[in-house]
Amino acid sequence: MRLGLVLAGSLVALSACATTGEDASPSAVYDPLEGWNRGVFAFNESVDKAILEPTAKGYRAVTNEPVRDGVSNFLTNLNQPVVFANTLLQGKPIAAVDTAARVVLNSTVGVAGIFDLATRIDIPEHREDFGQTLGVWGVSDGPYLMLPLMGPSNLRDLGGRGVDAAFNPLNYAEFEGDTEFRIATGVVGAISARESLIEQFDVLRDQPEPYIALRRTYTQQRAAAIRDGREQEDPFKDLPEFDDYDFGDEEEFESQE
Repeated sequence: MRLGLVLAGSLVALSACATTGEDASPSAVYDPLEGWNRGVFAFNESVDKAILEPTAKGYRAVTNEPVRDGVSNFLTNLNQPVVFANTLLQGKPIAAVDTAARVVLNSTVGVAGIFDLATRIDIPEHREDFGQTLGVWGVSDGPYLMLPLMGPSNLRDLGGRGVDAAFNPLNYAEFEGDTEFRIATGVVGAISARESLIEQFDVLRDQPEPYIALRRTYTQQRAAAIRDGREQEDPFKDLPEFDDYDFGDEEEFESQE
């Protein structure tokens, strides 16, 4: 649940880069369940306005930025086993070494990840999940889905979330107070993520069509994550230039007009 809520907030933030309320093309996103998805989107908005947004603003009001950064760093560090597993599955050994180094350094010297010392010494942070891994392996998105409380997804990424939960040892490790710890990190994670996105939510709601803006941006950003930020291949690169064609005598053509 914590991971789902954090992902939901992060994905809504992506809508900030959307500038119109329409998809780039009618077929840009496969959304056969649009009626259901719009209903879930409206439900999520109601829950957010009634509970999450006021709580997030209260959290911001009673904490300072260093405290909030420490909470975010701690939660990010907890998710590193998931990132590490997916970097290996995607065939990225350097990224796996980076992630392992971040876990060791931040978990020890960084006091359980509260202080992100790895970033300070330029060890890059990677964000990988099993939905991305499936995409790297060639699995298509499937239909777009809007999930209750968890936000935008698609069939591939929904399946990926279940595998990521299995990758995280904290989800099944047994220790004293384990249930309370998981509940606490879930609640704090949701609040922390929502607080960091207060302004981005406002931008989303200012869009002419927030549902479409979020749907398009989620799909585009997931595709970019799978490509690791590489530019999408130009589908027209192999077409000949217009100069390669002989259109005949220009004067003769004009005389026929």
